[in-house]
Amino acid sequence: MLPVTSFLSCTEPIDQLECFSTRQKHHAKTYITGLVAASNKTVQGISNHILPAKSERALNKFLTEYNWDEDQLNRERLALLQQTNDTKWSSDGVVIIDDTFTHKTGEKIPNVGKFYDHTIRGYIWGQNLVYALYADEKTTYPLGFRLYEKDAQRRIELAIELVDELIEIGVPADTYLFDMSYCSQEFVTHLETYGKEWVSAVKSDARVLYGGERIRVDALAERIDTVPRTIDGETYHIWTQKREVSRLGEVKLLITKKESSNEDDELSVKYIVSNKIDAPASHLIALYAMRWRVETFFRDTKQDLGFGDCELRHAAGASRHWHLLMLAYSLLKLGAAHSALGTILERATSLRNDIKRSFRESVENLLSWALNSPNRSTDELMHQIEGMFV
Repeated sequence: MLPVTSFLSCTEPIDQLECFSTRQKHHAKTYITGLVAASNKTVQGISNHILPAKSERALNKFLTEYNWDEDQLNRERLALLQQTNDTKWSSDGVVIIDDTFTHKTGEKIPNVGKFYDHTIRGYIWGQNLVYALYADEKTTYPLGFRLYEKDAQRRIELAIELVDELIEIGVPADTYLFDMSYCSQEFVTHLETYGKEWVSAVKSDARVLYGGERIRVDALAERIDTVPRTIDGETYHIWTQKREVSRLGEVKLLITKKESSNEDDELSVKYIVSNKIDAPASHLIALYAMRWRVETFFRDTKQDLGFGDCELRHAAGASRHWHLLMLAYSLLKLGAAHSALGTILERATSLRNDIKRSFRESVENLLSWALNSPNRSTDELMHQIEGMFV
């Protein structure tokens, strides 16, 4: 791993943040640069690889002891994103609610436990976080999160807390997207008290009133005739009607079977519900497809920004790690928005090109640092970075 000799340019907006003191801004830039450019994204790894870092102890104190307000940081981060058209939110955007896991090994990490992970169809030892993301045709970025604690609040309650926070902050998105885990009467009723529209999937055993009887939605799928439609180059077999679905009341019910390019694959069936009663099926499908943005966010941050690399046993420190990660993600989005190298598609879907751009910048900084040290011998320069090879 090459040493990072100066802070990445994407960290410059940190100077605008009022939640940090001057000294704390130095540590914040160190941590953000480390999350983006260091291969080892732990406190120790960042302090070793980012040469401007004061020390591992100082960085650790920044996370666990220094006095700064996470909520203020989050509001100032979101305010930064409103300063450019490419990341500014609007009522046409959507809010996506979903949760993810971080795999852990220790037992003293905050709110760690045994969870069933449907992506691997098995149990894992880790942490579970509920997230809210903003997305539109131009951009995607996190709005906030809650760490799930067993025997405390339910995930639905955490999601409701997030909705209340977003309303208070002023997130204008009219539509909320979520999967079947959050599709409950309690949650959708809460959204509707704010006048919000929503689109979700329901489980195959959800009951629907049809022909005077209540039957499972997957049983209904066997009775109805679908109509083929092409949406965004994909072929769907669609049936949709206004129906009463158990515990949700009267909603728009959409049964959609997506064709695969592989002739041997079975049709992929989704049961989608929404309070957007008059919306066409194509609109609901396009909206629900945007929910995939949250999966991209989880993938990118786990692979590239150290989402699960924090091993702090200090609860506040772990929370601050995730807040700083959201800051790193947002600063990369802002950097891409100001870069002629970016494209709308790249900005909306993945951080990988922004990470590459930051890596290129760190290499340029290293070469510049070496070339501007003519009075130092090679041995002296190597001594400066020898910690990188420990």
